[in-house]
Amino acid sequence: MFTKEISKTRTAKSSYTQSLKTLESYLDSFKREFTTTMVMDYGDTVISIRNVIITPSLATKILEDHNNRNRKKNNNNINYLAKQVVNDNWIANGETITFDINGDLNNGQHRLEAIIKTSTPMEALVVTNLSLEAFKTIDTGSLRSGSDVLSIEGVSNSTHMSAMVKFIFAFKMGKYSANRHHHRTLSNTELIDYYYELDEEKLYKAFQFYNKVRTGNSNIITPTYISGFYYLLNEIDAEKSEQFLTMLCQGINLTQDSPVMALRNKLIRAKVDKNYKLTNEELLKNLTYAWSKFINNKKTKSLKLPENYEVGLDTQINLDIK
Repeated sequence: MFTKEISKTRTAKSSYTQSLKTLESYLDSFKREFTTTMVMDYGDTVISIRNVIITPSLATKILEDHNNRNRKKNNNNINYLAKQVVNDNWIANGETITFDINGDLNNGQHRLEAIIKTSTPMEALVVTNLSLEAFKTIDTGSLRSGSDVLSIEGVSNSTHMSAMVKFIFAFKMGKYSANRHHHRTLSNTELIDYYYELDEEKLYKAFQFYNKVRTGNSNIITPTYISGFYYLLNEIDAEKSEQFLTMLCQGINLTQDSPVMALRNKLIRAKVDKNYKLTNEELLKNLTYAWSKFINNKKTKSLKLPENYEVGLDTQINLDIK
């Protein structure tokens, strides 16, 4: 019943590229004897499923010619899989090796590397002609992280970008917690969409700013906070935001009654004094409180948060996530 309802609302498309045709022809020569290729509608496309004996030579061919959009290899994962093969613990479990409509591998590279490393053929179900979007929801061996999917998307400095995008999302959505990982609420698919929504150029500008101001003494605040706050504060006042964060990170052009000096002193103390710690929420409160004083040209020698102070930038920014 449910399958019939899906078929009424979706029209599968068959869009074979030359690269995919070449790949499938090559796979056919490695099909397990007496098996056939199954073709079926799946989502919005027409996929093919083969039972293939993947030899080291076939694995090498795939990785050399069809591994164009995958994440970086994880040698620990490869070594783990190779050990399972050598110890005869590898069991065919139905997990597929998959390719998209361009014939690019999007799931299975670590298993292919293990086949090559151990010189041991493996039997596997191979699915071809998946949509280009499929890789966003695939996890294999080790889970795909946000930086993995951004890297596949062609985003440079993907680890930093992933953390910055998640931080900006959390701040705009008001998701604060003493737990530093509480804000990681975007799925991989949502992360990519939100990355483009925030504007690649603006994000890259924030990353460049971090590279410009980081010094041996700038570790009083994390790289994610530097670039993330630069992005957020730039929406309010580009010139002031650059001044505020440069002074904070590099400790230059400060006066004794500057709120930036007061904030910097707190952050340094949190780094060197074992008995003085700031939770993630407290850190955010101190940052935004110091910023509100700075942008309003207020002087202070110490930062004492008002009772029931809430994190905020004192100037309205767009908090809607579309």
